[in-house]
Amino acid sequence: MKPFALAFLTLLFCSCAAPKNTKIASYSDLIDKVKNIKDSISVGKMTIHNAYKSQLLAHHNGRFDSTMILKKVYQPNKHVFDSCLSQIFGEENGKKFKPEGLYMWNRKLLAENESLIRQKLAVLDSVNVDQLFTKHLNALQKITGQQGEGKWLVYFGPKGFQIFGGCDNNAMILDMFGSDWTMQSIDKVFAHELEHLLFNPILEKDPNGRTGLGITLDEGLAAYFTSLYLNQSQEEALYGKNTQILLDREKEIFEKLEPYFYKTNEEGCPIFRHCGRNSDCKPVVEGLPKEAENELCYFLGFRIIQHYVAQNGKDSWKDIYTISLKDFFEKSGYKEYIQGKRP
Repeated sequence: MKPFALAFLTLLFCSCAAPKNTKIASYSDLIDKVKNIKDSISVGKMTIHNAYKSQLLAHHNGRFDSTMILKKVYQPNKHVFDSCLSQIFGEENGKKFKPEGLYMWNRKLLAENESLIRQKLAVLDSVNVDQLFTKHLNALQKITGQQGEGKWLVYFGPKGFQIFGGCDNNAMILDMFGSDWTMQSIDKVFAHELEHLLFNPILEKDPNGRTGLGITLDEGLAAYFTSLYLNQSQEEALYGKNTQILLDREKEIFEKLEPYFYKTNEEGCPIFRHCGRNSDCKPVVEGLPKEAENELCYFLGFRIIQHYVAQNGKDSWKDIYTISLKDFFEKSGYKEYIQGKRP
């Protein structure tokens, strides 16, 4: 009986060990793909933390290293997890972004998302992300003449909780599981979000930075800068063929949202509703393509900046960094243009 039992146990051990080793081997190429990526990239006072590297390295040799998640993912980005992600997704879901919650879903990260992770990491085969981010950061500062400062987290978020954006200059997020993490859109998305980060200190100082006018110019500037940086047409910068629909209804859109330009979120729900910042009221501009309905600020802000440039010269859009938002709007001549425009 003993030799038989020993042989049985040996067979059992081997049958269990083989698949495990195979799985470890299947992850090894993912580990190799990220191990030489820098933990972080800094240009001036802007830093990008590549937390996804440590999320994968935590599974090295088939053993989950929770200490690495704590020290390399959570602690360097504590503000992002505690003051941004855990807040915007609600009290219950917020637990996913505390250390214990991070351990739980990161422990299963590779096992449950291997195929998607391979797909998202494929971007790294065509794009040197370190060089790409450094190029963007340098270009942004050179084109705008502004230095800016802030911190970005690039990571794989828990399933169903993806975000491209953030809460403040030190809590900006690029979730690699998000639909925007593709070779086609990463240039556009990153340039757009970087401009938000750069403009945020201006918004904080301006008396209208948190009003409807502030968010309109904020979104419009991000779209306008991206169009210059990537040499995009107006349609490419906005909504493709749907851009013409907005142009045809431009007078209506402005006249329905302009009364809320100098109101805050609490007072001016309609404009914040159409800027994707508040869902507590119904839209005041109806029958638009779904893609554009929640982003009318992009369109209006872009058009205001276009008119400012037409009135004041090619590089005059940079005045937005040095004069008040109200002055910028008034000197654009956009309201006068709308008033003289036929319905």
